[in-house]
Amino acid sequence: MKFGWDLRKGLNTRFTAWRNWDDPCPGDLSFGAAAVDDIYPEAYIWKGKATFYRTGPWNGIGFSGSPELQQVDQLFDSQVVYNGNELYYMYKLKYNSVISIVVLNQTKMAVELLIWMEGDQSWQSYFRAPRNDCDNYGRCGANANCMVLETVGFCQCLKGYKPKSPQRWNLRDWSEGCVRNNQLNCHKEKEKDEDGFLELDRIKMPDTRNTWFNDGMNLKECRVKCLNNCSCVAYSNRDIRGEGKGCRIWFGNLMDIRQIPANGQILYIRLPASELGRL
Repeated sequence: MKFGWDLRKGLNTRFTAWRNWDDPCPGDLSFGAAAVDDIYPEAYIWKGKATFYRTGPWNGIGFSGSPELQQVDQLFDSQVVYNGNELYYMYKLKYNSVISIVVLNQTKMAVELLIWMEGDQSWQSYFRAPRNDCDNYGRCGANANCMVLETVGFCQCLKGYKPKSPQRWNLRDWSEGCVRNNQLNCHKEKEKDEDGFLELDRIKMPDTRNTWFNDGMNLKECRVKCLNNCSCVAYSNRDIRGEGKGCRIWFGNLMDIRQIPANGQILYIRLPASELGRL
């Protein structure tokens, strides 16, 4: 199975949910890949035109915000393929005896990978998204990290940031997100005033729709590229296989970050020297 783009025909393959269990007319929930000019796409669920969920970008091994998909490798081989004519995500079953389907469910507001259990004569959910509060797109607003406490999402501003609306934040309304405590010092006069970076480990990469990338750069070159651009706020490897390769830098607000218990990536966020304890 595969979904993505036929670049020759300009065809974008998406799932569209039934309106409900008994009505096969299209609902307003759709699921597909985005970033047609990027060979490492993300998968999104849209509710109407609004983003409802995203997997995180493909990192050479899997989607950065969906480690559960990497845990079903005993049943599937998955990959992103780009050959000039097509760009698509696909998976193949390793065993002919396994029967599986992918369902986009309007009632559950989720996409599910189901496996047929012959003994029980029923479908078992092997993967489901969204899974919890932190999977809902933009749950914590801009420049914040979402962490799951049991089944409830909890938001924290990234280091160097504070709630944009402290009153709403204290009432657990995190929609307005966070803003910087201090502005970046792009045009430094002294080396000690130079901006630096904080390493965030095991996270889902921010939304990549406002980014720049170069697959020929290493991580050190990526850091320099970010520092030399006053609009750059973060950087990371694009591909985490081996020692990592490629460069992606982010501009503006960092949206839809969440903590991942395992297999997340490292993001380097840009902070002024005062936030890094140099002054």
